[in-house]
Amino acid sequence: MHRRNALKKTILLAGAISIAPELLAKALADPGPVLQNFPAVQLELLAEMVDTILPTTDSPGAKAAGVQEFIVLAVEACFSANQRDSFWSALNAADQDCQKTLGKAFGKCTEAERIQFLHKLEDAPAPAGEPQFFQVLKELTLHGYFTSEIGATKALNYDPIPGVWIPDMPIDGNTKAWTPMF
Repeated sequence: MHRRNALKKTILLAGAISIAPELLAKALADPGPVLQNFPAVQLELLAEMVDTILPTTDSPGAKAAGVQEFIVLAVEACFSANQRDSFWSALNAADQDCQKTLGKAFGKCTEAERIQFLHKLEDAPAPAGEPQFFQVLKELTLHGYFTSEIGATKALNYDPIPGVWIPDMPIDGNTKAWTPMF
């Protein structure tokens, strides 16, 4: 390595160290306060919605994987203030729409009524300039589930030490996708 390259890398590292503590502290912050201050009613509504999107079958569902908590943390940490407000407003509006349409809260609905209502949310047009609420909810649900330990090990085939490539591996209807996570 040349001295000039070493000096550039050292300066870059020193700059990163001066900026990184704040970012690292935010990334490693305890999620407890965010979840403790979050309304339990909304958390339960999210839990029921994500469990309707990915229910328990031969593997645990999204609710068992704690996807509702992932969504709260992702929205609070990663969305802009306008996006956060829009997402939580849309969640509340969906709950109110369910009560108006079906006469009961989403959590009190039967599985068939929940699926019917989520189809209605999916078909609803997006507000101008904003993503559609159900699409964002579904993407967060899938991301949260398949990056959770339950999703990666129970719903997918988990291979902690990938082996050789088998080009003619037989695959049938019961074959699960593979994940290199965890």
